[in-house]
Amino acid sequence: MDHLIFLAQERVESVQVTLHSATTRFANNLVSLGNGVKASFNNALISVKNQRFSGDVAEKVRDWLAKLREALSVFSPSEVYNRFLIFFLTEVTRTHIYFGGACFFAGSIIGILVGMRLRSSMVAPQRMRAVVAISYRGMEAIGVVEDVVAPRIVDPHQVLIQVKAAGIDYLDIKVAEGYGRVLRKQLNKYNPNMDGEFPVVLGRDCSGVVVAVGKAVTRVEQGEEVWLAVPFYHPGTLSEYLVVSEELVALKPSQLTYEGAAALPYSIMIAWDALVTQGKLGPNTTEGKRVLIHAGASGVGVVAIQLVRAWGGNVTTTVSSRAAPLAHLLGAEDVITYDSSNFDKELLLREKYDVILNTVGQVLHESCLKHCLPGGVVVTTTSSQLASDSYGYVIGGLYSLYMRARYWLTKSPWLTGGRWGTVVVSGSVLEKVSPLIESGRLQAVVDKAYSAQDAEVAFSHVAKGEQIGKTVVRFRARPLASRMEGSS
Repeated sequence: MDHLIFLAQERVESVQVTLHSATTRFANNLVSLGNGVKASFNNALISVKNQRFSGDVAEKVRDWLAKLREALSVFSPSEVYNRFLIFFLTEVTRTHIYFGGACFFAGSIIGILVGMRLRSSMVAPQRMRAVVAISYRGMEAIGVVEDVVAPRIVDPHQVLIQVKAAGIDYLDIKVAEGYGRVLRKQLNKYNPNMDGEFPVVLGRDCSGVVVAVGKAVTRVEQGEEVWLAVPFYHPGTLSEYLVVSEELVALKPSQLTYEGAAALPYSIMIAWDALVTQGKLGPNTTEGKRVLIHAGASGVGVVAIQLVRAWGGNVTTTVSSRAAPLAHLLGAEDVITYDSSNFDKELLLREKYDVILNTVGQVLHESCLKHCLPGGVVVTTTSSQLASDSYGYVIGGLYSLYMRARYWLTKSPWLTGGRWGTVVVSGSVLEKVSPLIESGRLQAVVDKAYSAQDAEVAFSHVAKGEQIGKTVVRFRARPLASRMEGSS
């Protein structure tokens, strides 16, 4: 046994000596070749100076080729190959091969990831202006920033839109206070356009122009004017550029300005969900129905009044004295001013209603139940506290399922007479109401329009609760590729 080990060691040493000798000889030849090239080059320069260029260069080239032929004749690739082959056949085991292959594969993956990281860090991202919440401290966290990373198309069904105008909803203030923060944080982990929890871009609806489309987009084309709304957990619309799924986008009616088109989409989604999905109203089921709409001058209220009237229903609404003329103009037959009369007593003098739209909140819930017909429906459009924000993502989701099952299966008394559900935001809804806009039966009501740099003032105006219709923010067109960071 010892003799075999000695022979194996002797063979390994022999292979090592041979390899060392071959590599040394090859290195010496390379050095000699390099010196010859260097000397030939220097001699060629001297020849040029002495105006003996052609003859000397030809002679030097012949000398260089002769030395190269001599070096190649000494170097034998087959000998080196045979020595390496003997080494791998006798000394390398299967374990060595597996280990080497695993290291090569892991190194390749790491190299690719590092290369992609270095490449993405070397490309300066485009920046844009946006209205954001930098924390969840409410109004004091809302501001205008110039260095938000512009989104890019990362899915074949996405659309890149240059925003012309965007609406402000009261829900945006709740988002700045933390509404939907747990769900938003979870979804941001899977969105390549998001890097962390903050800043949160605000805004629920907008109008603009399609800048680019994904390969699989069929609903819109580059250059078309569009309008859209996004759900509360989606990155907002109050930014110069926005990337959304094509399912959220619809062609903007030509009758609407950008400001008007930005004032409607999210309010249409809320009103459609309340009236159609939950109230079971529509073009063929509303004729002769009595509908009460609280706060008819709100963004949702002005849309709901016009939809019910367009479908043939009778509308009663509560508004401030200042908004009463507008309510009549929108088509409400019966207008009750809550700041100059006791609207609850006024409602007692009237017949009960088939559908009541409560856009104010829990404070009016009991009153709504009192004035609703036994077979009628009360729909509350204000956003209730999300279970995920209170209990976390997983437990909150289970709690939401439990509450829905309790309502639908047991018809708990404290929920009787009310309906609640999740608003579905879709461009198809905008397509369904577009004919009403084209015929003039649905109009946008813009309370005030602010420039982007005055967005904080616009939010203060919305927070006061005195707006009639919708407040919008205009964005001036600035090409994405040519703007410098922080420019105005």
